[in-house]
Amino acid sequence: MSQAKTAGTDEEKIIALEQEIFAAISSRDAASLRRLLADDFVYRTATGDEFERAAFLHNIATLPMTILEVRGENLKAKVFGETAVLTGVQKARVRDEQGREIISAVAFTDVFIRQGGQWLMALAYGVELPATPA
Repeated sequence: MSQAKTAGTDEEKIIALEQEIFAAISSRDAASLRRLLADDFVYRTATGDEFERAAFLHNIATLPMTILEVRGENLKAKVFGETAVLTGVQKARVRDEQGREIISAVAFTDVFIRQGGQWLMALAYGVELPATPA
């Protein structure tokens, strides 16, 4: 049973589900990620790009970089009936094909819906934050 189903409050369940999503992305586990996303899931970027579920899963599975770490900071969830909104900052470390390590931070908002008693991510929106000096 997943963490999201065993946590206490709905807000805790949403945060636990987000952690599962980070873990699935880190390991490129498209099968696990697929079952955490609504069928009509959409990922949107600040530049107007939009990826439906299949394209998002494909992009995660075929990213030409090595994912070293993906984690969330400042995660906050708010539940509104059968809908929940989670905000936070995703921190990622990857290694590109030339061996360079790249660190990124993305401010994001994720929207979850409860279907059949299970929370699923329905929409994700992210904005790349400017790099901070070391």
